[in-house]
Amino acid sequence: MVVTLVLILLIVIFMAFFIGLNLNNVCTFWFFKTYTELPVSVLALIAFGAGIIFALLFILVAKMKAPPTDAEERAARKLQKKAKAEEKLRLAKEKQAEKEAKKVKDRKPEE
Repeated sequence: MVVTLVLILLIVIFMAFFIGLNLNNVCTFWFFKTYTELPVSVLALIAFGAGIIFALLFILVAKMKAPPTDAEERAARKLQKKAKAEEKLRLAKEKQAEKEAKKVKDRKPEE
């Protein structure tokens, strides 16, 4: 935690020096209006922010268009397993009932 905080602090200090030393480097930028004498470092930060926003938008669109998760498939498999277990239980009960019926049938002639 402390190492992360120190690294973030170093990065911020580096960025501050980078921006401070490059304030005299300016350029012209057009985004539905012409911006003159815009510092290059500010333009780089704007481009970085725009890249983050567009990446998040593309990720959200991709998740909305993605096929449903495996939850439906897992639910279907779970239902199949449950049906198989119920079928085995039913067969076991039938066999038990047949055995009991055979025992009862075998006892009657003896009496």
